[in-house]
Amino acid sequence: MNGDNTATPATLSTPAWLKGARALLVIAAAGAGYLAWVAIHNGPAAGCGAGSGCNAVLQSRWAYWLGLPVSVPAVLVYLALLGSSLLLKRSGSPDDERGSWAAIIVLAVLVTGSAFWFVGLQVFVIKSFCKYCLTAHLCGFTAAMLFLTHIPLATDPDTPMWSSGSEKRGVPRTAVWSLLLTGLVGIAVLAAGQILVQKERNVVKVLSPAGNTAGGNPVPSNAAPPPGTGFDSPNARLIAPHTLSLYSNEFIIPLDEVPVLGSPAAPHVIVCLLDYTCVHCRALYPILTQVSGQFSNQLAMVCLPVSLSPKCNPYAMGNIHANPLACDYALLALAVWRADPQVFRQFDDWMFADTEPPPVDQARARAAQLVGADKLAAAERDPWVEERLKTDCKLHQLNSLAVDNTALPQIVMGDAVSSGPVNSSGHLLLLLNNYLGLTLAPSGR
Repeated sequence: MNGDNTATPATLSTPAWLKGARALLVIAAAGAGYLAWVAIHNGPAAGCGAGSGCNAVLQSRWAYWLGLPVSVPAVLVYLALLGSSLLLKRSGSPDDERGSWAAIIVLAVLVTGSAFWFVGLQVFVIKSFCKYCLTAHLCGFTAAMLFLTHIPLATDPDTPMWSSGSEKRGVPRTAVWSLLLTGLVGIAVLAAGQILVQKERNVVKVLSPAGNTAGGNPVPSNAAPPPGTGFDSPNARLIAPHTLSLYSNEFIIPLDEVPVLGSPAAPHVIVCLLDYTCVHCRALYPILTQVSGQFSNQLAMVCLPVSLSPKCNPYAMGNIHANPLACDYALLALAVWRADPQVFRQFDDWMFADTEPPPVDQARARAAQLVGADKLAAAERDPWVEERLKTDCKLHQLNSLAVDNTALPQIVMGDAVSSGPVNSSGHLLLLLNNYLGLTLAPSGR
C-alpha cells in the first residue's frame, strides 16, 4: 500500500502495473464470458471431453450460484473492477479518486477470495481441474493483488472517506479495513449461496396412474386428464414380447424396430432420448453402453434420436438455442437404422466418440460406407424415418410436461422420468435401482 496525502493530483506509482492489471482483467473477463456462453448454450467447452477434468468441474454443482452459472456474476465482477480502474484519473478530484478506490478494494477482495474458494473446490472437493477456470482465476487474482498492493493510503488521519470537498488525497486506513471486510462479506455470500442452494441439473419425477407426481400438486382422481397433459404416468411396460407401451398405449414401441442397447427380450426396458448435439447426451452414451454390458440380458435400453430444433420437431418448446443440425444427425441415424440395423451400433459408437459430433458431410460419408450409398439414399426417402423422429419428439414433449423440464437426455424408467445430465455409471445405477429395483449381481457369481 502506498501513502499519499498531498493536495496535488495523485500520480499512480507506475503506469505499467495499472496497464498490466487492466490487461489481466480483460483476459479474465473473456475467459469467464466464454464459460458463461458455454453454460447458457448448454454446450461443451473446447477441448473438454466427457471424461476430462474441465468437464467434471463445469458439470458439477459448484459451477452454479443461486441457479446461475458462476461465470455470469464472475464476468460482471471482472468488468466492474476494470471499469472502476478506468475511473482512476491523475487529474481527478480527491473525492472521485477515493470513490473509485472504494469500489476497487471491495471488488479486488471479492476476486481474490473467489479465486481461493473455487481453486480450493477443484483441489479438495471436485478433485478435477478446469483450465479455463484456472486461467481466469489466476489472471483475476494477479490483477486484484496489484490493486491491493497499490492502494494510496492517506497520511493524514483526518482525511475523510465519504464527505466531499476535501482536498486531502488518499484512502484512510480505517476505511480500508472496512472495505476489506465488505469484500469478505461478499465472499461469504458467494460460498453460502453455493452451499445452501444447489441447482437441480438432473430432475426425476415419479408419476402415478392416478395423476399424483412426486413433489408436485395432486390431481383429483376424477379429473381423468387426457394423455399429454403432464399428469399421466409414462407407465413404461412390456405388453407383449418385445413390445413396449408408454402413456397408456399412446406409444407402442416394437423393440425389434428401434435402436436398442442390450437384448430386446430383456425383462426390463428403459427408453433414452438423445440428441447428437447435446453435450450431456454425448456424456451419457458411454455410460449407457457400460451399464448395458453390466446387466447382460436383464436390461434393454431403447435409444431414440431426437432434436429440439423446430426445423424437424413440430413439438419444439421454444428452445432458441437448439442446434438445427440436430435434425440432420437424427434423420441420418434413423436412416442408417432403417437401412441396416446390424451396423447401427457401429455408427452410433462412431457418432458419440468425440466431444462434439462430426461434420454432417463426414457423418453422411460414414453412414454410406457402412450401409452403402444406394441403401442409405433409399432409407432417407422412406417416410418411416421422419415419422419415427416426429413420434420420438412427441414423446420428449410429454416427458417434458411430466417433469416440467425440457432438458436432455431423458430416460423413462417405469413410472419415472429423468431429465438432464447423468454424471456417471454409478448415478445411472442408482436411478435404475431406485425406479426399477435393478441391482447388479455380486462380482464373481
